[in-house]
Amino acid sequence: MSKESDLINFSRELESDITDHAKPDGDPSSASFRESALTEIISDDLAACGVLESPVVCHFEGGHGAGSFKVDGYSVPEEDSRLDLFITHYARPSDEVQTINASHIEASFNKLERYFGRAIAGHHRNLEPGLEPYGMTERIHDLRSKFDRVNFLLFTNSRLVQRREKERKQEVNGLAATYDVWDLERFRRLRESGMSYETLQVDLRSLKAGGLPAVKVEQGNNKSQTWVTIFPGSLLADLYDEHGARLLELNVRSYLQARGKVNKGILQTLRDKPEYFMAYNNGITVVAEDVVTGTLHDGTDGILSLKGMQIVNGGQTTASIHRAVKDFGVDLSRVSVQGKITVVEPSRFQELVPFISRYSNTQNKITESDLTANHPFHIGMERVSRREWTPNQQTRWFYERARGSYPTAKMREGTTELKRREFEKRYPPEQRFSKEDLAKFENVWKGLPHVVSRHAQKNFVYFMHELGAIRDGWEPTVEEYRRYIAKGILYKEVQRIVKRNEAITAWRVNVTAYTAALLADKTVRRIDLDRIWREQGLSPSLMQTIESWAPAVFKHLPFIGQRDGKHIEESFKSQACWDYIRSLDWNIPPALDRELISSTGANGDGAAGPDSISGERLTPHDHNNIALCKELSAAQWLTISAWGQKSGELKEWQRGVAYTLASYAAEGWIRLPSVKQAKHGSAMIEKARSAGILNRDE
Repeated sequence: MSKESDLINFSRELESDITDHAKPDGDPSSASFRESALTEIISDDLAACGVLESPVVCHFEGGHGAGSFKVDGYSVPEEDSRLDLFITHYARPSDEVQTINASHIEASFNKLERYFGRAIAGHHRNLEPGLEPYGMTERIHDLRSKFDRVNFLLFTNSRLVQRREKERKQEVNGLAATYDVWDLERFRRLRESGMSYETLQVDLRSLKAGGLPAVKVEQGNNKSQTWVTIFPGSLLADLYDEHGARLLELNVRSYLQARGKVNKGILQTLRDKPEYFMAYNNGITVVAEDVVTGTLHDGTDGILSLKGMQIVNGGQTTASIHRAVKDFGVDLSRVSVQGKITVVEPSRFQELVPFISRYSNTQNKITESDLTANHPFHIGMERVSRREWTPNQQTRWFYERARGSYPTAKMREGTTELKRREFEKRYPPEQRFSKEDLAKFENVWKGLPHVVSRHAQKNFVYFMHELGAIRDGWEPTVEEYRRYIAKGILYKEVQRIVKRNEAITAWRVNVTAYTAALLADKTVRRIDLDRIWREQGLSPSLMQTIESWAPAVFKHLPFIGQRDGKHIEESFKSQACWDYIRSLDWNIPPALDRELISSTGANGDGAAGPDSISGERLTPHDHNNIALCKELSAAQWLTISAWGQKSGELKEWQRGVAYTLASYAAEGWIRLPSVKQAKHGSAMIEKARSAGILNRDE
């Protein structure tokens, strides 16, 4: 199949994906809905691979002619001083791949720049408070002193006519400015192979030595090849001059750091003590798809060329060396940079490169289990999702272990409309969910909406950390999988209700997370997840509770931010915000209370387990055990659970009981432990006290 055919097929996949995303929110044939869906798809994928952090999709446009402006979303990384603004250009599909030319790109970036200028100038004062454009514009204005650069991004489902972009202004409204185009071809590379970078060919034979002197490191396996070398400073400057930030696109942190201002420490060393640069600097880490080796002029072996060269660590060093020459005329003849070059198969770039970068300056061991896409849990989730039918035996849920696997699987099924409909009948678009989605479902259920409100990757890392605390190599059972799905159904229904409530004009993601977390928290996780799985939906009483609580959550959510003088959206990420929302009076309607199960299972999930003893007569010993459990605080029960996991003294189900008792304690023991829970709890207390975890007077 030709490259053009590949791109046409991917364009069809993307259009199908856009339709799936547009369906829940409105008319999937509407251009505005499709453009918004494209924005969500690309921004979500860029967030998943780290290009964006916590992107917020928010369409806003206005003005006329030369004064028109438009923005489709923004991102403010927590640990950086840049602002990301993005705009989307959606083109109606045709039999051939649509193209976007330089004039369209120029016009789009001009509109985005105008919006940025308005935001910096305080244009939010002219907008209606409470609406999403107001919140976005106000936040950018409030944080303007934090930014030292702005990154303008253009998303499009068209193909860039000319890959080398037009040179644009270096500064906008007093900030360093960079411009990035994510067209169809570049997005396809990201989706299909995890590669968001250009495949650069670097010929090294013109060097004085006839190549790059290097020593191959023998590692005892055939999985990777590594060379150590010394890069002449002038070579790095020349490479950066020719290829620019495309050398650094694979590693986001290096990419963005390099596009900022020159490092003063590096510049000082280059100017004053160039011969000490290698001693002072940590060097760079390079990956490549392929390395061509051969004999150099002096008869030794070396590297003659690199295919797909990317600098994944040391981007700021490289860019600063280049700037030192261009802006300050520094002589690089005595500057050398130590380097490590690793050959990685293109199909494994997205898996391995983040870890090569992360561990470049550490001695931490990297194992296959560290690569989250290949974690046994995610493989197990995917496996169960492909074989487990819903109770009506008509559909399955589709777990996307890798980004974009749903549209890829759909296209693999067949390119005809009939084949695609058959696939969607078996795997409905609304029943697809990713690793990041699963992390949201689970952390909301555990009462962590403030964690879910943080960067999607931070929430996912938290989820994986908790998952690793269970046991190595853990795979979900069918029952556990079904309850994950039930939690997903709960989350998605809350999300749907929030989106359709016109009174909720902003912060919908946060309102969804907090409302879903409240449901789990205030029912002490006694929502019947098994029933939700069986019915593949929520009961009328649960739906009515969501419809009642969600607007109230929206009303109270800004309180902590307003009280503490913080930006409202930032306050949603705090424990204080969650504590405040939980402290309000949330009454469980009688109809919902009647359908809650009498007890949670041992793992704290809404499933009636062996602890259920409704109607059983309590003995004095039972009363004593219950009283003993009630003496401990929620923090103490969590301490017992954590100690049991770390020491191996408690089994998984015992730690689950401890976690459940912690939730009861947090509620002020309005829900008493069952006889069996109290029996297990008192035994754990005795174990913990014997080990010195709890004092005898605790």
